[in-house]
Amino acid sequence: KLLMEQFRNPGVRVGIIATVLIVFGHFAAYTFVSPALQKLSGIDERYVGPLLFGFGVAGMTGNFVAGSALSRRVHRSVLVISVALAVAMPLFLLLGQTAVGGVILLIVWGLSYGGVSVGLQTWMIKAAPQAVEAASSLWVAVFNLSIGLGALVGGVIVDSLTIQGVLWLGGACVLLAALAIWTARTNDALR
Repeated sequence: KLLMEQFRNPGVRVGIIATVLIVFGHFAAYTFVSPALQKLSGIDERYVGPLLFGFGVAGMTGNFVAGSALSRRVHRSVLVISVALAVAMPLFLLLGQTAVGGVILLIVWGLSYGGVSVGLQTWMIKAAPQAVEAASSLWVAVFNLSIGLGALVGGVIVDSLTIQGVLWLGGACVLLAALAIWTARTNDALR
């Protein structure tokens, strides 16, 4: 009952919607980043592992940068993270057609996604200061469910359509999340 009560809180509601859309969209596309790097950017498969390590390093960096920004402006920081992700994935289709473009966009993607967990978790804590445990529990459940669903739907799209489809889907989902986040701009708890 306490978990469901969290949906009455507009900040929590937007945070959950944003989490579903961002994490679902990211994992729909990221699950297939190796074939995207190889097929779209022409990167030899022996370089994919080191590039994914670079994605992880960029993600750790993004986590620290986001943590610093979140201490000043939660709403703006989460909005910037989501807009950067919404741009990076579909931009891969245009600028990722070369190895250099693919690597640059992969790093931008990693930097942006690195701030997602800390950003959305901070959002939930600020949105529900009197129910941090309940809001955080709900957030973790939705986050993990969205990982699996995103990868599953991404697999269906890659099997039936193309690799490009998951990049469009990822960008579109995160763009919708950015719009949801934008609607909370007047929420004093999230400033």
